[in-house]
Formats: sequence, C-alpha cells, structure tokens
Amino acid sequence: MAVMALALLAAAAGQPEIKVAPVPGKGFVATVAVIDADQYDPVIDRIKVLATQRCGALKVRFGRYYFDNQIDVDRGVTVIKDFRQNFSCYDPATDPYKPVPIDWTANAVEIGAATQFATRFLNNLDRGNSATLAGMMDPALEATPDEMARFSKEAKMHQTGAGQFTARLDGWLNNPEDAAYPGAYAYFAVLSSHPGIAGTCGGLLLYRVRTGVYNVSQYDVRYVSQALIDEAGYSDEELNRLCQR
Repeated sequence: MAVMALALLAAAAGQPEIKVAPVPGKGFVATVAVIDADQYDPVIDRIKVLATQRCGALKVRFGRYYFDNQIDVDRGVTVIKDFRQNFSCYDPATDPYKPVPIDWTANAVEIGAATQFATRFLNNLDRGNSATLAGMMDPALEATPDEMARFSKEAKMHQTGAGQFTARLDGWLNNPEDAAYPGAYAYFAVLSSHPGIAGTCGGLLLYRVRTGVYNVSQYDVRYVSQALIDEAGYSDEELNRLCQR
C-alpha cells in the first residue's frame, strides 16, 4: 500500500502516475497510461525504485515490457502509450544466470553468429513471419505471434517499395546493469533502405544464451515516414528529438 501511495503522490506532484499491481505466479507489473518520450527515462528510474521497494531483500529482474508509440505531429514529439513493465524478485544465491568476465570480448565466431541472428530476425520482420519472430524473442518477454505480426505491420506501414532492413553492429555490453540477466549482449542499429521510410530510430539488443546462440532481449525500433517529413517539414533537430527516448 505504501508503494502505491508513493506512485499516486508522484502523479499529484505533476509526474505521470505509475501503478504497480501483482501478477499471480509471475511477480508484478508497473503500468503508465501515457507519457512523452522525454519522460521515458525518469519514469523507468521511478519504476526501478518502486520495484526495489517491492522486492525488499531480494533482487529485481525485469521481464516483459510493452508500449505503443506514435508521433504527435503538432508538437513534434514521440508519445508513448499503455506502457507495461513486468518484474519479479529473485535470490542471487540461487540465480541460474551467471555474468561473463568483465573483460570478455566477442571473437569472430560470436560476431558472425549474432549478426546472422539479427539479420534473420529483420528478414522475418519484413516478411511478416510472426510465429518465427515470436520464437526468436527472449522467453521472459512472452511475445506472441499476434504481437509480432503487429510489430511487422508497423515496420512496413510506411514502405512504398521494395528494400531491406540492415542490422549494424554498434557494440557489445558485458553484464549491463539494466538488462534482464547478467551476461554478454550485442546491440544492433536497424537501418532501412525501403522507399517511403526517411529514417529509423532504435535497434535490437541480443542476449547471448550460450556460445553462438542468441535471442532478442529488446526490440525498440521506430520508422519515420518520408511522407511525414515532407508534410511537416521537420528540421534535423526536430527529427533527432523524435528519436530520443
């Protein structure tokens, strides 16, 4: 009850309201109705505090998350709606997920395997193979074929001709603090050569399950239509703001 009171108090002070509710057998879910993209990081920070309070002496593990986003053309900002972040509590002493050495580096085999996986994911996204896409996601995200079909439609909705998505490896992260599990992660920017798409924001975060085996830990890509740019006449600064989160 105290945690919910903190969330409501924050809302009263002018911050977006965060509701935390139990999910039987799975932990908890934090929900936020609507925020601007520049409120995303502060909201995540507040959710971390609430989750830590809920778990007490245990550690927090973030799982499935979900949100809709759209561009508010009049204000030139990205709006996030129906944000949901699941989390659970665990004991580090019995945690099956182990960190990689802090100086771990990916060799050519790992780089090739991660790049091949990311490319296959994007190819299936463009083809609308929703069941395959769901199977490539981290099981903790509980992705369904219906959800992945929706992501595929969003990725293709601005396309006016044939092209392709390209995965660009931008770096590796060892045991990142905010990831679901300790371990090695590869981050790929997602680029598009499809006519009708002026640019992309965000990318794919892959988790290394074991040697040469990966799944998608995070999919956060937005596609900016050329028609929107032509109609709104956004400057480079305004476009960069659309990509901020």
